[in-house]
Amino acid sequence: MFNSKDILNKSIEKYVIKNKIDIVNFHGAKAFLLHKFLKRKLTVPTVATIHSDYRRDFLNNKVKYYLFTPLSVSGVKSFNNYICVSNYIKDLLIKDRFSGNKFVVNNGIDINKNNEISRKRIDDLKDELKIKSNDFVYIMIARMHPIKNHKLLIKAFNNLAKEYDNIKLLLLGDGEEKENIENQVKTLGIDKKVIFAGFKTNILDYLSFSNVSILTSFSEGGSPPLVILESALKKIPVIASKVGDIEEIVNGENGFLIDPKSCEDIYNKMKKCYLTKKKLDVLGNKLYYDVCNKYSIDKFCKAYYHCYNSIVNFGGTK
Repeated sequence: MFNSKDILNKSIEKYVIKNKIDIVNFHGAKAFLLHKFLKRKLTVPTVATIHSDYRRDFLNNKVKYYLFTPLSVSGVKSFNNYICVSNYIKDLLIKDRFSGNKFVVNNGIDINKNNEISRKRIDDLKDELKIKSNDFVYIMIARMHPIKNHKLLIKAFNNLAKEYDNIKLLLLGDGEEKENIENQVKTLGIDKKVIFAGFKTNILDYLSFSNVSILTSFSEGGSPPLVILESALKKIPVIASKVGDIEEIVNGENGFLIDPKSCEDIYNKMKKCYLTKKKLDVLGNKLYYDVCNKYSIDKFCKAYYHCYNSIVNFGGTK
């Protein structure tokens, strides 16, 4: 792990030479800015992997937004090669007139990592979270950041909770918005129906007993978002925002698209899932089939190899 101090002591350049590295991949706002100062010092090709909309990375803090966003954009522009995790990101670079070679490598997942969880483990987790056997569980796995749109999701769920008693909203993730979201839940009086589980690494365990996976983001750079791939492994349909490239994987046959700015739309799709709960298995199986065919880890690795090979051997020519 390198930082700004390593620019001064030339640790990065020495590491690249010592280990005979052929290409250096930078990822993240800090790394992009670091590249701006290193670009002329490195003797090997470099590439930026862009997973999100670089214009919105600091929306959680107004000071950081106005201070760091221009610096981050400046860092991104210092590259000659880009690996974009979606066509949406590639189109964004083109729109913002970024020069250089642009490759698209979609996210992928290892379908073999879907280890079955025991019935006892599921029961223990549900007991721990106070989820009853007849509860219908919506799950949202996302960091608690304004761009993930938890607040509107809570509002939509509150409307649904007025109609049905046996529903629960399980929230996995932490972040700077957590306290505000918890206060919203308490104010609405639905704290017994909304469960804050915190950050978890064993995501698949929680998906195993959930009925529907939800993603209400205002923006998603990755295609598909990892949470959709993980939901697919457990054959759970998704409700997802119609943003980025999400509609390339989510459709009426394996889930539902929503307008993330519409509380009514989110509510309607959540209600539809509840009312058609006996048919959700069909949608979940279709999502699993689609992900296995389009977004395997094998295709992901081959796409990355093509990018690296092109950059190293042909100067980035696609």
